[in-house]
Parts: sequence; structure tokens; C-alpha cells
Amino acid sequence: MMNWTDAVQAICAIISTIGGIGALGVSAWQIYLASKQMRETSKQSKQESEDRNRPYISMDVVPGLGGVGCWDLKISNTGGSPARDISISLLHDHFLSDEDGSYLKDKLEAFCSTQFDLMPGASRRIYWSIYSADESRVLEGAPLKGVISARYSWKNDSKIIADYEDNLPYDCENAPIPAPSTGSKREGKFEADSLKNIEYALRSISHQIGELAR
Repeated sequence: MMNWTDAVQAICAIISTIGGIGALGVSAWQIYLASKQMRETSKQSKQESEDRNRPYISMDVVPGLGGVGCWDLKISNTGGSPARDISISLLHDHFLSDEDGSYLKDKLEAFCSTQFDLMPGASRRIYWSIYSADESRVLEGAPLKGVISARYSWKNDSKIIADYEDNLPYDCENAPIPAPSTGSKREGKFEADSLKNIEYALRSISHQIGELAR
């Protein structure tokens, strides 16, 4: 027959075993939490590194350098790496052409079917649409309202790291954006009037050059 001291020892042994198992469970849980935190930290660091170093293609439809009624598409790489194999397309729509010809339409279709690269900080600016206020319609190019898609890759030694696609909804019909002017003109038959027109022309040229960076 077990005496009371043996019973106490047995109970203590059971409690000690249960405590050891509990301690192991707590340790295992702490190891799991630490491992999870390390994975999340590593994932966050990787994402931050990608956000900091990846290419970013930004697009904007702005008043064109060709004058009132013209709209340009400006494409820029604002990221930290070269953007490779850039492909531009007009989603859910098509380019328009004038009855007398389709010069701009053909050029835009050729541009959209050809891939190109942009280094960090580099940009391209192309004619996008020519609108006639007198006829209230687009003569050539893209519609005044639509969505532009840009697909491009981030590569390292010809190996693709990641592919991206960015879309730009644009609306030139309701955008209250000032358009470049053709410059003032002074009528007269004196030499001073001609010199004044040259001054106006130089101002207009300076204005157009300033538009390049807008």
C-alpha cells in the first residue's frame, strides 16, 4: 500500500511533467512568433527594396506643343531602374483619322506596336490627339477621353525580375488646362512693329520650350 509520501512524490512528478510540457509549448509558441515576425520583416524589407528600386512609368496627356487643339502624351520613368520593353496601348477604343489622310493615326499605331526602353529620369513626348473646335471633333489621333495602358518589365541582365501594368484614365474634354498660345501679333508698317513681332515670337518660343518640361 502506497503511503502518503509516495503519493505526494507521484503528484509532484506529474505536476513537474505537466509544467515541463507547458514550458515546451510556450517555448515552441515563442519560436513560432519570432519566426513569423522574421518572415514578415524579410517580406517587408524585400517589398521596400522593390518599391525603392523598381521602374515606375507615369503618363499624362497635356496640352500639345502644336498649339490650341493639340494634345500630347508624355511618358516618363520616375523609378530607380530602367523600364524595359515598354508597350503603350489605347484600351477599349481606337485611333481616329481624317478623311484626307491618316498620318497621325498610322504613326500612333506604329508607336504602340513597338516596344522601347526608358532610363530613370528619361521621358518621351508624342502627339496624341488633334482636335478641331470649329468642327467639334477629333481630326486625327486618340479620342479626347479614354484609358491608356503601359506594360513594362524590370530586368537584371536580361532576366525579368517583375512585370508591371499601369493604366491612365484621361479626359481632355472637361480638363480646365491652359493650352499654349501662338503668340501675339502687332499690325503696322513701321520697323518697330516688325521688331515687336519678333519679340512676341521669341516669347512664344520660350513658352513652348517651357511646355516641354510640364
